[in-house]
Amino acid sequence: MKAKRYATEFKSSIVALYNEERYANSLANEYHLALQTVMGWVKNAQILGTDVNGKPVTRA
Repeated sequence: MKAKRYATEFKSSIVALYNEERYANSLANEYHLALQTVMGWVKNAQILGTDVNGKPVTRA
């Protein structure tokens, strides 16, 4: 089965909703996503630190 691709804007909006105190489970149910998908996007969006120019560095 081919993996479904999501737009970067869509992923960012889901992460933003999660950061606004929404539960990952409710977001997954509401947008018909796997819970692991939502949590993966959240994990990839976490800021790990800054680079030499002061820009945030994420896993993505």
